Amino acid sequence: MKAPLSALIMIGLIAAAIAIVPAMAAPIPTFIDPTAKVVNLDHIQLGRLVYVGPFAQLKANRNIARSIVIGDESNVQDSATIDATFGPVVVGEQVIIAHGGTVKSGSQLGVQGVCPVDPETGDKREHCPSFVSFNAEVDGAIIEKDAMVQALSRVGPGVRIPSGKKTKFGANITTQAEVSSKTENVVEADREFMNGVIHVNVAFAKGYTALASNPNNVRGINYDPGNTDFNPTADLPTLGANHVPTQDPKFRNRIIGQVHLADDKATLGQVMGTQISIRADEGEEWEVGTIAAMGNHTTFHALEHTHLDLGNTGIYGERSIVHGGATDFNGDADTSDPDEHDTVTGDNFVLGSGSVFFRSHAGDGVKIGARSLVAGSDLAAYTAIPSHKVIVGGQVYGNVEW
Repeated sequence: MKAPLSALIMIGLIAAAIAIVPAMAAPIPTFIDPTAKVVNLDHIQLGRLVYVGPFAQLKANRNIARSIVIGDESNVQDSATIDATFGPVVVGEQVIIAHGGTVKSGSQLGVQGVCPVDPETGDKREHCPSFVSFNAEVDGAIIEKDAMVQALSRVGPGVRIPSGKKTKFGANITTQAEVSSKTENVVEADREFMNGVIHVNVAFAKGYTALASNPNNVRGINYDPGNTDFNPTADLPTLGANHVPTQDPKFRNRIIGQVHLADDKATLGQVMGTQISIRADEGEEWEVGTIAAMGNHTTFHALEHTHLDLGNTGIYGERSIVHGGATDFNGDADTSDPDEHDTVTGDNFVLGSGSVFFRSHAGDGVKIGARSLVAGSDLAAYTAIPSHKVIVGGQVYGNVEW
């Protein structure tokens, strides 16, 4: 039986930094970023090899013994929230709650359902991930194993998303009757993607735990862990025109790893809001141009071996997400082409509050409204995307319905 969180926390989780290590088991680490907000620690149970990212929130109910349960190898990423204020939340093994995702009271993820057959061996997999994507919400719903809640979609109270299904981008599913029309089949590429995310975040649970042996290394502007198959070296961010390597544990936001920001630290302090995570610990070698304004809870991240290349005078709204991933806009499927590993924006790019820009390119002057998704798209200069729109592969996919 896993020990409750109170038995696992090293002294000073909130005030200093911290990895969580099971007290009565082999030293297999779990890590909570010191910027994460944790309410009612004694009512949270964490499994092994769990990673909780910068500015995530775990809100347990003090009147429920195990208000939040998070199973082995699961992760709660930057600015994601588990809110069990009005009832328990159970997160099974290998569940991904991606950047900005929200899981509310009464939800259950990755516990029920069945795992798919391994296409290589023909055997049923023993473990399989479930996924809550960028700025998506699960409100009192059941998300089974091998199911996905895609970006900016919502699943409402009492609804069950069965194994092998994924919500459509931006969908608001409020009844079980809507599930058949507002979901699609999970495909093997989705499963490979989810398995990759689990692999990376298990490495983060280990790597950040090791890095936290010096608490000053897991705060503010700082090193990534390195020492992984996808990111072998620990790097500091570089700032300003002179590319000054910078470590500042007292900086209010998290800037991590091999990223160059064109602004110096003083300017970043002026143009950035709070609870912002720029985390080049998976994909690295980023270039981020000057920032005109960046709202609270903005997140920048990139999949392994991919990069961000963002232009000058960018404006990023509150809870916006820029996420790198491989692209193939020339149609040749040549993954060795360096340009197909970049997510790119031109100058004067505007990303509205709550919007997501993923695996895409945007020319100069592109403006994306609030709570919209652009994925796998190549936007010409001065394109304007309205609020609450979903653009996938350069085509209008639909609307964000909530």
